Order: sequence, then C-alpha cells, then structure tokens
Amino acid sequence: MEESLLIQFAEIKSKEKVQEFYETTLSILTTALDDLRREYPNFLLNYESTRIFPIGDYTNDTFIDQTGELEIVIASSNPQIAVLNSTFAKNYREAKSKKQKALISNTGTFDDICNKILLALTKYFNQTTLILLVNNGIKILCLQEYGFKILIRFATYDENDNDAVLSFWNPVIKNSTKVNFFLYNEKMEEKNKLTNGNYKKLIRIFKNIRKNILMNKWASSSQLNKYFIELIVYNIPNSIMQDNDIVLSFKKSINYLESCNILNFLSFDGKNIETFDLAQINYSKIKNFINYAIKVCF
Repeated sequence: MEESLLIQFAEIKSKEKVQEFYETTLSILTTALDDLRREYPNFLLNYESTRIFPIGDYTNDTFIDQTGELEIVIASSNPQIAVLNSTFAKNYREAKSKKQKALISNTGTFDDICNKILLALTKYFNQTTLILLVNNGIKILCLQEYGFKILIRFATYDENDNDAVLSFWNPVIKNSTKVNFFLYNEKMEEKNKLTNGNYKKLIRIFKNIRKNILMNKWASSSQLNKYFIELIVYNIPNSIMQDNDIVLSFKKSINYLESCNILNFLSFDGKNIETFDLAQINYSKIKNFINYAIKVCF
C-alpha cells in the first residue's frame, strides 16, 4: 500500500455533516417519543429517566466516512424497565416452543418499546427509507433521504452506579448485555495520549482497510464492525505506535499483528476480549481480519 494513501487514511475528517444530521435525528426521535407518551399514558420511557446521546466513531473521531452510520442510544434509568426486561428475557429463554414464546407478556419491556418506536418513526421518513429491527436495535436505512444510516440502540442503566454501566437490549435474541461503555471511551482516550495521537490515526487506517475488505466481500460489516477494529488496534503495544512517522508506526503494527499471539488480546477492561459485546469479536474473526489486512496491504 502506498505511503501517501496511508497518510491520507490517517487524517481526521470533518464532523460538520454528521453534526447537522444528528440534530435532525434527535428532533425526529424526541418528537416520536412525545407521540408515544401521548398515545400511551403509562409509557415507561418518561422524560425524567430517559437520555438520548450519540456513541460510536463519530463521537471519538475515528470515523472515515463523512456520511456513514450514526449510532444513537436511548437509555433509561427507570428500574421498572430493567426488571421487566430481565423477567421477559428469562421467560423467553425458558419457553420450549414458539407458541409458548408468543404467549409471554412483553408489556413495558424493550421488546415492546422497540416495536412501538419503530412504528412511530415510520411517519417521519419517506418511502425510500427502510426501518427494521436488528440485533443491535433499530436500523434506519435513510441513505437516499439523508445521506446517512442510523442505528438506534436501547439500554438501561442504574443512576446510582458510578460507572454507569449500560445494559444494551438485543431485540432479536431478546436479552441484555452489560457494557462499561464509559470505561471504553476513557481507555481509548488514554491510549491515544500515550501514543502521541497515533492510536486514533491507526484506527482510521485500519478502518479503511476494513472498508477494502468489505468491498472485496471477504467479510460482512457485521462480522468486522467498527468496535472490532478499535479493539484490535487497542491490543497493539504502545511502544510500537509511538513513532513520529505514522507510516512507520503502521508498518510496525501490521508486522506485530502478523506474528503476535492473539490469545493474549484483552478487552478495554482487562477481561477476555470476547466479553466486549459491542465488538462481536472472537479469535477466529481476529485471525481472519489479520490475514485479510495483510492481503490488502501487501
């Protein structure tokens, strides 16, 4: 891969377009939620306990596309939702048949809330936009209408928890997974400082490599998502990333990945790498990605 291209890949991109789109999206979401609160007086996503905020690479400056996918979390500290989610997930998991699963009440759960929000959103997008439930939440494919895609995630949190760990809901599997998302952000910023800003530059380079892999159809975007890339690069030692020449840092990084023991890779919290659910990562995917990355570069 040409050095000039690597330097171009490492550069930070303007956030102007996504900031404008986020304001539009936030307006749509808050209006849709207002509609539901009027329609359902006992709607559990009330004003006091609900927070809406962006996450992902547009918030940590590691994005490579000025018009890509914006991730937004609708988070609730309402303990009633967390309890209902847990009970519903347990009953759903223990049900022996589809008929039994269909009889389980989902009232007040994220299973119920996601479907209500999906329906409420349909009137705020035109017919070119597809809105559907996916593992991560609600996907809004509005590229033709707005030039972006949207992923809405749903999470609960305990407002008395100093770590503010988020429990993300999976609308397809119908269960929750805890992620210390704020620790993840802190660790990214810490590593970026310790590597003289090269950590985020290298993430942007590897995300461009990921884009090339997807274009060649060697893997799907769900197999190698953006959190996956951030976590892989996080496991490259700081000493390898610290060179003033980003091209040299990249070459050292790709050489390291080619020869290292991936079984030693850890998540942002120091636990097994597979525990960081947002990355949807495992050792087989890691090995495949490294092989694909080497193929792209050489």
